[in-house]
Amino acid sequence: MANNEAPRLDRGAALESPAPAATSEAASPPEGGRRRSNRRWLIICGIAAIFLFLIGYVVGGAAAAGGEVGRADSALKTAVSHNNTMAELSGKDPFKDVNFTDVGAAKSAVAQFKQQVSAWQADVSSDRKSLLRVRADLGGSFLTLPEQSTIENRRYRVDAALSALNTAQKAFDLSRKQMAFLEPFLDSIAGFEAVAKAGQANDLNAMASQLTATAASLQKAADLAQPPAMPSEFTPTLKALQQLVKDMQALVSAAKAHDLTAVQKYAAAVQADGKALETIDQSALDKAEKALFQPLSDAYDRDMKIAAGG
Repeated sequence: MANNEAPRLDRGAALESPAPAATSEAASPPEGGRRRSNRRWLIICGIAAIFLFLIGYVVGGAAAAGGEVGRADSALKTAVSHNNTMAELSGKDPFKDVNFTDVGAAKSAVAQFKQQVSAWQADVSSDRKSLLRVRADLGGSFLTLPEQSTIENRRYRVDAALSALNTAQKAFDLSRKQMAFLEPFLDSIAGFEAVAKAGQANDLNAMASQLTATAASLQKAADLAQPPAMPSEFTPTLKALQQLVKDMQALVSAAKAHDLTAVQKYAAAVQADGKALETIDQSALDKAEKALFQPLSDAYDRDMKIAAGG
């Protein structure tokens, strides 16, 4: 280029200006905005986690409570079904149509009633074991708090059922003691019948033998006639019967000795014993028996109604 030439502008070079370099500041959002965005996502994730926990807690608690409640319902259903059977049978007086002068029929009724009580005892023992098992599971826990009201309801019903079974057990124990008393007492009645037959046959030796056996049966019955199973109102009857046996034994001994004076004395005593037995108030015995069992029956019915959900 000549010295006097002006410098020429290279239009291509002038038009092609380099692009500014991308900086980190230009490529990223401001630092404050990024922190707010991260915080917002952390809050959302935290809320979601809480919701998931709550859902799992409620669902898991319901599942846990459902198992406990289901087992309680099953045990209660079984106990109530057994109660229906017991109520149907126990509502019938097993001795209502029994003539106790027919010792064979009376003993048959006693044996049948003992079998019923044994069957009821098996049900009560089984139900108590099942209810105690589910009762231990109804204590509640952190997981079952959402279903606590349901669990408390089942616990209340299970406790009522257990109370009813305890009452039933008391009634069974009393009934067993009464049946134990009735067996020798019925033997004594049979003994009196045998004494009468021997007397009709004028067999003094047979009368003496039967009176000895009858006295032993009455003594065994008296030993078993202990309150509360046997009301004290029955004591005068036993004592009157024992006195009758003693006087009859004395009468037979006098007859065997041909002691007319003693025969007349003890014959009069036997007649007086018979009149004393006739004056015994049977209604007092019935009232005492009702007073013994009615409170138990009422308590049992009340608790079992609760157990059934009533």
